[in-house]
Amino acid sequence: MKIAAMTLMAAMVGMAAEPRQPQQKLTVYLRDNATVPIVVRSQALELANKMFAAIGVSLDWHSGEPTGARPIVIELATRTPVDLLPGALAYAQPFEGVHIRVFYDRIQGEIAPGLRAMLLAHVLVHEITHILQRIDRHSESGVMKAVWTPQDHFQMRAGALPFTPEDVMLIHLGMAARPW
Repeated sequence: MKIAAMTLMAAMVGMAAEPRQPQQKLTVYLRDNATVPIVVRSQALELANKMFAAIGVSLDWHSGEPTGARPIVIELATRTPVDLLPGALAYAQPFEGVHIRVFYDRIQGEIAPGLRAMLLAHVLVHEITHILQRIDRHSESGVMKAVWTPQDHFQMRAGALPFTPEDVMLIHLGMAARPW
């Protein structure tokens, strides 16, 4: 069983590395808050797109009210109650498979202004991955790590935190099983 899982994982990672692979498309609605600067938002979405494109997933961003088949819906919040998940930058509802809430006000307090887009992108990717994997697990390293350290923030500045091979496998399995 372990050999079969490892073979599947290796094949999926290999597929994700191919430059001409077909992209699986995912529709994401962003319920934006006017207090999130447009430059931060656009840079974050661009980086999130690149991070997912590297593993064969194309994000199709929309605003407004969701239409069509089961999109992912993200709310950017700016007035998070202090007693709501203290220390968390966001949460997803992976078993429900649709909703994510990002605490942008906490992102503002976490990092310098010039790095907020980078952190927001990683938070978006992390939470979208929870939705796609349909579980609330975390990895020992990379973008799906439970808590990012200052060293992780430093690594984010040099380039996006990677997905682990297991994360890539679970994303693709979740995409294949996702009700469209």
